[in-house]
Amino acid sequence: MAQRIIKTIILLFTALYGLPRFAVQEGASCNLCHVDPTGGGLRNDYGMAVSSAELSKTEKSSSFTGMITEHLQIGGDIRVMNYNVKEDDHFTSAIFPMQMDLSAYWKINNKFGLFIKQDVLRGNNDAWVLWSGMPFNGFIKAGKDLPSFGLNVDDHTAFTRGGNIRKKALQYEGLVFSPYLSSPGIVEIGFNRGNIHFSQSISNKFLDGSSGNGFGERINDKVFTTRVEWWPTFGSINGLVGASIMDEGPINYKGIFGGIALGKLTWTGELDIAEEYASTGTVLASSSEFSYRLVQGIDLIAKIDFFDEDIDTSGSAIQRLTLGAEYFPTSFLEVRCQARLTEVTGSDAAVKPEYLILIHTWF
Repeated sequence: MAQRIIKTIILLFTALYGLPRFAVQEGASCNLCHVDPTGGGLRNDYGMAVSSAELSKTEKSSSFTGMITEHLQIGGDIRVMNYNVKEDDHFTSAIFPMQMDLSAYWKINNKFGLFIKQDVLRGNNDAWVLWSGMPFNGFIKAGKDLPSFGLNVDDHTAFTRGGNIRKKALQYEGLVFSPYLSSPGIVEIGFNRGNIHFSQSISNKFLDGSSGNGFGERINDKVFTTRVEWWPTFGSINGLVGASIMDEGPINYKGIFGGIALGKLTWTGELDIAEEYASTGTVLASSSEFSYRLVQGIDLIAKIDFFDEDIDTSGSAIQRLTLGAEYFPTSFLEVRCQARLTEVTGSDAAVKPEYLILIHTWF
């Protein structure tokens, strides 16, 4: 088992291989650009400015910020996928929506805010109140949301998130964080001290699919999630080092993540081990990405995702290589083209190459 873990760590940190890489490039936490202090979701004023000007090829900043009034902001993320796979001598193609999230944030005053998000496609929703008046730039968040674990990448098919919802060969091909996962009730507290960020949350059970109101749960039946990040800077090099732990009774997640940015080249990666998550045994998931800024508005991407359904035995594993490019032709528009090559060990299944075109817009 130790040899397999060492091999995967080497793969994670050496492979040529969401968008957390933008935070690494900026040399600052994801909360710099987002309303949520743990990052992700609705963007704040700075995040809107960066996404409208610094990413796009036009280099022109849009005046749109999502502010309806002085205190009310709206936003959303919409993704449409064109999926292609070669079957025998012809291509099978499908077009379908991947994401349609609508969000709103009411900044009641300088310390209090109310956030809501609706997943239009799947019916899931999040809602929480935020108080940012704690010492050390701290906050308390309470409501309905997922705990902050690992890198909050925008690709839910990464094996460190939800992985392949439609399985290719194995019983499990990813962790639990799919778009179909319903958020539990949660209370989270966090602190920001210089370039170190810490958060701790307690939430209702959700990893085993039993998320509910939680009023009848004992304290030792709750989910405890701890996360710490360090964002060092060494001259022109920006870095990220982090770890997170999630515990729900017998189910336990442990993970490390990180990133480094030097000039036009950026690496981000994550390695997680989950115990009692799957009936197959202790699973290991990793995701590693390299991006290269060819010119402003065009990034070349190489990724390796790996998932071993039982690291205690010589069980089956799946590995996926993704090569592609991300093009931002104008403000609030992304076109992503990818080719995916998948290899399965411990199984006779052969996964055909996949070719993806994704259109993403946000506001």
